[in-house]
This record gives sequence, structure tokens and C-alpha cells, in this order.
Amino acid sequence: MKITSHADKIRRLLQLRDRLDPLQDFELWYWTVLTAGTNIWNASLHATGFTNEDRVFSTIPGVHVVPQSDGSFRRELRGPGDVSHVGWPVVPGDMPESIQRLETALHALEAYRDPCLRADRIPTQAIVDDCNHSLLQALAVYEALVH
Repeated sequence: MKITSHADKIRRLLQLRDRLDPLQDFELWYWTVLTAGTNIWNASLHATGFTNEDRVFSTIPGVHVVPQSDGSFRRELRGPGDVSHVGWPVVPGDMPESIQRLETALHALEAYRDPCLRADRIPTQAIVDDCNHSLLQALAVYEALVH
């Protein structure tokens, strides 16, 4: 996906997040934050040249859906493009310090996924605050790299 497409998704996701109550609507609120984080990750990797911003769509690592001139789509094996989650798939190369900071922030954000969405941990204001802090760190790296 193009950086501009990621930027548009980030903007729309953050607008949606702001309309949700982070505790009452935690699951939806959290998914908007996670999805924004994934788009931040992809746009930042594209901006630093670690992945391509081709107009293709990842399905599983290495497999991409590619638009054809007749409007159809075809699956192709390609190198790294958009990733589904930070660390999946692993993007090869020596990451600059800014990308390492971004990765750390996104891992901290993703740490709440399983306990809060797939287990029985009740979201608290402290969890919301941690998620917001991680998102702000990720956005700071993204803004410095992309804008």
C-alpha cells in the first residue's frame, strides 16, 4: 500500500478512536489503536526503504494480491511489503534507532491484546493510559519519518 493510503487510514482510525469510550468500548477502541499502529509501522518501513509501498495487498507473508489492468486481482509471491503485525513477518535488515523505538512502542501496545481481548483481564484506565502513551510514541516516530 502507498504511504498516503496508510496516512489516510491512520487519520480515519484515530478519528474513530476519539469517538469511542476507551473503557466502555475497549475492544473496538483497542482495535482501532492496534490497526493504526500497524499502518504507522508499514508507512514508516516504506519511508525508510525497508519495504515497498507498491499498490499490492499482503495476505500472508510473501503472498500479495496484485491489481490487474482488467480490474481483477491476482496472487503473486513478492518480497516484503505491508506486514500484518510488528514482527510478523520479520523485516530483514539493520533497523535504525527510530524504527527500533517504533517497534518497542508497538510491542508495548500489542502486549494488551491477548490478556484483554482473549483472556479475562479487565481493561483499566491505567491500561488505556499505557496504550495511549505507546501510540503517542509511535506517532512521534512516524511523524518524524513520514512528514
